[in-house]
Amino acid sequence: MDRTTRSALLAAACLGVAALSAAPAAQAQTPVWEENFEGNSIDGNTWTFDVGTGCQIGICGWGNSELQYYTSRPENARVENGNLVIEARREQFEGSPFTSARLKTEGRVHFKYGTLEARIRTPEVGNGLWPAYWMLGAVGVWPDRGEIDIMEIGHVDGIAAGVANRRVGGAVHWNYGGGHASHADHLDFPADLHDDYRIYRMTWDPDFIRVTVDGVQYFEMAISDIEGASLHEFHQPHFLLLNLAVGGTYTGIFDPNGISAPLPGRMLVDWIRLYQDHPDSELHIGGDTAVPAGRFGVFSEQSGLSGALDFGSDADLFVWNNMTPIAAAPFEGNELMAFRASAGEWFGLGILTDYRNMSAYAGGALKFRMRTTTQATFKIGINTSFGDSWVDFVAGGSGYGLVRDGNWHEVTLPFSAFYDLDLHAVKQMFMVVADPPAQDVEIFIDDVYYQSP
Repeated sequence: MDRTTRSALLAAACLGVAALSAAPAAQAQTPVWEENFEGNSIDGNTWTFDVGTGCQIGICGWGNSELQYYTSRPENARVENGNLVIEARREQFEGSPFTSARLKTEGRVHFKYGTLEARIRTPEVGNGLWPAYWMLGAVGVWPDRGEIDIMEIGHVDGIAAGVANRRVGGAVHWNYGGGHASHADHLDFPADLHDDYRIYRMTWDPDFIRVTVDGVQYFEMAISDIEGASLHEFHQPHFLLLNLAVGGTYTGIFDPNGISAPLPGRMLVDWIRLYQDHPDSELHIGGDTAVPAGRFGVFSEQSGLSGALDFGSDADLFVWNNMTPIAAAPFEGNELMAFRASAGEWFGLGILTDYRNMSAYAGGALKFRMRTTTQATFKIGINTSFGDSWVDFVAGGSGYGLVRDGNWHEVTLPFSAFYDLDLHAVKQMFMVVADPPAQDVEIFIDDVYYQSP
């Protein structure tokens, strides 16, 4: 689902882009994962939600000037009669004129290469609905992470041509030369797409990304020229997203009064199936790698841990800005985080990992030892699939066990103190950030770990 106005493209000859009327014969592959939406609720081990307008992560309108507020309410997303139902509604909610839902498998199901099929019945898009079935890279920041839009319907050009409900599009987005590059293509199907369920199939291998609807191809992208066209993003694992937007750049409608599509509108997903057999294929299931409960060492050398990060292998400490290492004695073991930040400039650091499923720690706490005398405000954070979540330590105050007297104290931050925390998909397990302090700051942090209930 594209995030900005589409960029100028590299030459089609360079990229090997073509839209074909008939799909190449699919190779036989091995089924490795499926979602059939059985039962009575959405499986939280497979799906999570993006909630809000995007403003909370700095991309209001989700980067596309969309008009809806995404929720996790059953009114907007539910399992019903063996289908995932995503429902867009015209209603005032948290300052937005519409509601809908956006689900994703981030931190739960990631894959590289394969054939992905989904049986989907889209709504009548009319003038303003925008159903999408797409993927984002699991590593990096957009567009560096890459994006594969498998199915989008409701484009402004289709509306203008009177074929909005027959025109289906696919697209890819990536970083080329330090900027956003994209390629999009579409097909005008012979019948309205919302009249019945359709099979949307993507085949993805080291050479091509191709997409079909009911066996008719409408998108192709050659991705084998990794270095020449800077296509590294399409050779890394991605995760799935399903959503139903209202308005925005794809539809060309930015005024709620301009939305005339039938509402409520419902996107129905019957099943999704993934097949793989390429030797370089990858499949990551978050539930298979959940960290056992107990004490998990983020930056700790204590004994008896249920697991720990291995710096230099699966974790790195990144100093973002204005933090100069200083010599000091650790609280325990041989290592500690000891830094001086200069007055007048923001400072921060983070511990970056791959995705970690810390769901066994829900209801527990982040614990660490800290000593400082600063009276400046700073924040302790965790980054998950929902973005950054912070707890403030206000100027001049203590809290959660912190005493600013220059001695070591244990700080205990219940995970419930963080806003919008997805412990199924933790990407940065510990972060510190502060606005420019009035005076130099020295902070010392050691023995950082997660404690389960």
